[in-house]
Amino acid sequence: MGMKALLGASALSSVLVLAFAPAGCGTEVRDRFVASLDAGPEAEAEAPVVDAGGVDPTIGGPCNDDGQCDDQIPCTFDRCDQELGRCRNTPDDAQCQDGAYCNGSERCVLRQGCAPGPVVTCSDGDGCTIDRCVEGTQSCEHVLRDVDGDGDPDYHCNGGGDCDDTDPTVSSKKAEICGNFKDDNCDGRIDEQPCSVPENDTCATATTIATAGTYLLSTVATKPDYGTSCATSTSGQDIVVAIRVPADGARDVLVRARTNSSLNAEVGLTLQRACGDASQEIQCQRVPNVADARAIARRQAAGSTVYAVVATRNESIVDLGVAFLPPTDPPANESCASPAPIALDQAAAVSLIDAKFDLSSDCHANATGGELTYSFELTEERDVRIFASRTLGTGAPIVSLRDPASCTTDELACRAGESSPLFKRRLAKGVHVVSVAATTQIDASIIVKTSPPTDPLPEESCATAPEIEPNKTKLVSLTDHEDAIDNGCGPGFADAAFKLTLDAPSDVLVIGRFPFIDQGMVSLSPPACDAAIACTQGSTPQRVSRRNQPAGEYRVVVGDQLSESALLFPLVRPTVPPTVITAGDGCTDAFPIPDTGGYFTGDTTDMTADFSAGCDQTGQPAGTAKDQLGKLVLTQRRRVVFDMSGSDMQTILDLRQGEPCPGIELSSACHVGTGPGRSFLDITLDPGTYYVQIDGYNGATGKWALDVRVLEP
Repeated sequence: MGMKALLGASALSSVLVLAFAPAGCGTEVRDRFVASLDAGPEAEAEAPVVDAGGVDPTIGGPCNDDGQCDDQIPCTFDRCDQELGRCRNTPDDAQCQDGAYCNGSERCVLRQGCAPGPVVTCSDGDGCTIDRCVEGTQSCEHVLRDVDGDGDPDYHCNGGGDCDDTDPTVSSKKAEICGNFKDDNCDGRIDEQPCSVPENDTCATATTIATAGTYLLSTVATKPDYGTSCATSTSGQDIVVAIRVPADGARDVLVRARTNSSLNAEVGLTLQRACGDASQEIQCQRVPNVADARAIARRQAAGSTVYAVVATRNESIVDLGVAFLPPTDPPANESCASPAPIALDQAAAVSLIDAKFDLSSDCHANATGGELTYSFELTEERDVRIFASRTLGTGAPIVSLRDPASCTTDELACRAGESSPLFKRRLAKGVHVVSVAATTQIDASIIVKTSPPTDPLPEESCATAPEIEPNKTKLVSLTDHEDAIDNGCGPGFADAAFKLTLDAPSDVLVIGRFPFIDQGMVSLSPPACDAAIACTQGSTPQRVSRRNQPAGEYRVVVGDQLSESALLFPLVRPTVPPTVITAGDGCTDAFPIPDTGGYFTGDTTDMTADFSAGCDQTGQPAGTAKDQLGKLVLTQRRRVVFDMSGSDMQTILDLRQGEPCPGIELSSACHVGTGPGRSFLDITLDPGTYYVQIDGYNGATGKWALDVRVLEP
């Protein structure tokens, strides 16, 4: 079926095959339908599907039915080609992917199975860029070379302005400093007017503050003089302030540093007992890309001095707030052994200033603000909701409910953010522990509310999950749902599970849609939901794709962060072999997409750049990246899903309509796939002719995969 579409002709003489020499003496007899083993698996993997003067390595021996064609290689699609009367074993690279991008795209090699692909090098051949592969975005990153790390690339490179890339105090982003006989701002002049004089640059020139209040300071023209425990390579400059404790008694010294700089804003704050002495550090606080930091020096003696070192990534204006508070000890509720008791239905204040991390949590991935522990007691079994809200700072609270008997290791539930509470059904009578952390230092308020115990809904357990109908959209309410399903996906998300039964090996594509302000999750799991087979989470829509999933019973799990609702769309079809596309380099040979859909793979590397795309990176030349073109003809109104999961390159999927080829771009039907999911369209189309443009974003080229599902509208 797919082969004839690729060949563009059905003449059997055009199907070329490898020769095989059977053992024995005498004249060599060759069977043109059997592939040679002599070339080895690497040669077979590189061999084209059909090449004039070449071979078709997917064709095997004679057959009458599919059962005779099993090659014992799990990643091939085995069938009997009834037109040839020969077995056809089609490799399917999608079944070999390990989910990692930077280690290369795994391949399915005939008679061998899954094999590693070439590692992604990301080299662009430009000596002015530092190239690296980014697993999180499944893409290459090319950053202009900046040897001294001052945020300004070398001026020899296009886009850079640093005239001395070995000196972090010199760049086109710096101010000219008076009287240092240096071209600080790279304008070709030295000590020109206007120029700046650094203030508070060192311990010797530090301003003394003896009164509580807010002070406006500047890091302009200063240098990074002092190393601290939280300093980074982006600590562009620092200043020092001497804070004098009032003489009438001991105080806690609370300091807050903020910058309003919008360009790579970041601030670090360190308190020291002796200026410039790292061994006398009291506290150091710095959060990447956060322009707000707090630190506290507790029980400082009357008349003593605390030194504040404020570091910024770029030259910035800094608001420094200083408060002298009654002396206190550090919080005693730092661990599971000493939680602070809180009353039910009453707000409790939480201050995460110098708290440390003592507990692990599934929701702690981005936490930097430490955590404190609290306890509450239930006199009977109850449903529990724990609300957390920020009262000061810029971070988000993270709440964790823990079993007091094994508090350090046994987390019952967690929740990040303040939009919805942590919810737990039928919490047992007794004492329970709550830990509160945050993405940055914050003050927060928590309140524990209880209600009569309720029974979970059937979809809140994988054991009782109701059946879901394939190829139909289902509205799922997640209101008052727990994070009850622990399959390693979407920690802290309210979730629901549904039973999906596959009667035969199938291609499964699960799509989840969520409110735009929400974060959602979809996954495919075994019946016990002990670990997800495939999982993804993020903004809407989210999807997971599995090729040739074995027959059996599975669970589709959907969840969201705000306990709202989701549209769940599980697409299932009997597994189809991949159709390898070598044509489609333009309108003259656009490859056909049947009105029943299919699964297609190709490579744009050797194609030409024919068509632009409305959603491509701005400033691209006409024709942009190399592309391939498919043609879909619909005789009835249909819902069509296009999914490019598994593509190596950053993709563009651009849908066009009408003749002459390539038609006109449809509104809202051009999609960029720069993330792991690649391009995706779910669209209802009227009868007509459509051209499917498969392209690379921002000039990208490489291997692609396209799953097309044609459904009732």
